[in-house]
Amino acid sequence: MLRYREAPRPGPDLDLGPPVRLDLWAILLAAGVAVGTVAPPAAPMPVVACVVVSVAALSWRDLVPPEWRLMAVLGPLFAVGGVAISLLHAATQDPLAELAAMEPGEVVLVGRIASPPEPSSFGYMADLRVEHLWYEGREVLRGGGVEVFAGDLSVGVGDRVLVDGEISLPEVGEDGFDYGRYLATKRISALVEATNVRPMGEERGWIGGVHRRTDVALGYGLRPREAAVVRGMVLGDRSLIPEDLELSFQRSGVTHVLAISGQHVAILAAVIFFALRLFAIPLTIRAGVTVGLIWPYILIAGAPPSAIRAGVVATFVLAAPLLGRQVSALHFMTTMLALVLAYNPQLVYSTGFQLSVAAVFGILLLTKPLKSLVERTLLAPFAKPPRQLSNLISVSLAAQIATSPIVAATFDQVSIVGVLTNLVAVPLSGPILILGLLGSLAGNIYPLLAYPLNACNGFLVTILVRVAQESSSLPFASVTTPGVTPLLVGLFYAGCVPPIVAQRFFSKENKPLWPALLLLWTTVWLILVSAGSL
Repeated sequence: MLRYREAPRPGPDLDLGPPVRLDLWAILLAAGVAVGTVAPPAAPMPVVACVVVSVAALSWRDLVPPEWRLMAVLGPLFAVGGVAISLLHAATQDPLAELAAMEPGEVVLVGRIASPPEPSSFGYMADLRVEHLWYEGREVLRGGGVEVFAGDLSVGVGDRVLVDGEISLPEVGEDGFDYGRYLATKRISALVEATNVRPMGEERGWIGGVHRRTDVALGYGLRPREAAVVRGMVLGDRSLIPEDLELSFQRSGVTHVLAISGQHVAILAAVIFFALRLFAIPLTIRAGVTVGLIWPYILIAGAPPSAIRAGVVATFVLAAPLLGRQVSALHFMTTMLALVLAYNPQLVYSTGFQLSVAAVFGILLLTKPLKSLVERTLLAPFAKPPRQLSNLISVSLAAQIATSPIVAATFDQVSIVGVLTNLVAVPLSGPILILGLLGSLAGNIYPLLAYPLNACNGFLVTILVRVAQESSSLPFASVTTPGVTPLLVGLFYAGCVPPIVAQRFFSKENKPLWPALLLLWTTVWLILVSAGSL
């Protein structure tokens, strides 16, 4: 019997059998963008480090595991790509900033309001996306963003307005705060002190309309302080929250529940998805409806980077089963970090972005080892530690550890009671958010329909506010941390690396030792920083 042999194919015989890991590409790209943005002279350092690793991996085949060898070889390309992205953004001209630097005086702008008006020392302020700008009677540029200051801003998000005012560049404050750098994180190039702001005809933004109807709806069944808290959680606008109450939330370590974050998006997506499952809706339709509802909410809430990142992750997570793919949470988060920084490298200066990234990676990397420590110490009296309580304590502790240096450097104080208050605040925030969303939705249809939902929500908000106020009044609620520099922040994270790496490679019997050392390092760092010894 004749057998046919397949003729050998020309070219090299590539063995694609062994698995190949390229998970670190996003971290290298993001690192290149961050270093190239914050410290351009140091931009060659990550590239050189990657080149050294790449050459070593090619020279000594046993230096890195086989599945990581291709990643080691290609590492310099991703680092160079990140640096190139940062340099490209830095070299891009900003005509609006160049015009403002000339201090031309009065200009006329037409654009759309991009953020809810907030009180300021000048009256009110809001972000404006510029469509047209006229100077001395002729149009000189289109596009860009400015922050408008006016005595009265009776407008909403999405409203098209005409603004007369004087344009200028933001200045560094007496306390050293670089306001221009902060505005750059929102793609805002200049300031306009407006003498006149008026809507253009009847063209009002739908997002602003939703905000106005929501404000009316929250007035039914909620007292002003309660309505301000719910408004902050639902719309991401905390401008109506009294200063003393916001300080209480900050000292008690639960400010994060007031900000639109990945937690809010995850809660909303989970509620929609599982509510549809109760009606036996097919998986494909459930996933599509969930994605179709969370993105309008993200837009209504102002589309902060943390919410956009969470929305993208939720979209991929919901699509993964349909595509037959497994989802790696850590790989997704590094990918989102790289994409967001590639879009706007200035976000590395955003405190909210820093806290969001630190909290997410802290939860992903530290929750599991901290859980083993919590179950062997705090929950040791239980024969079988409650899983939900163990998870809640571990997640709260992981986020607290990861964000402590950023909080210390930004706010000059770190909450000590945050781990405990979050045991109450986090479970409460979910029902408050859902009732707030349902009440706002009902109130947008007819304001009185929001009353029963708001009345129920008011009880939960009262508990949340009381927890924040009582815990913040404790003498040991927070520790002051004056003068924390970026170098000290970097020192903290560098000290966290050894125990995190060790707990992944050493025996399971010693696993609680490494998170204990991590907690000890965090405590020592805070003590030294608060005492001014570092």
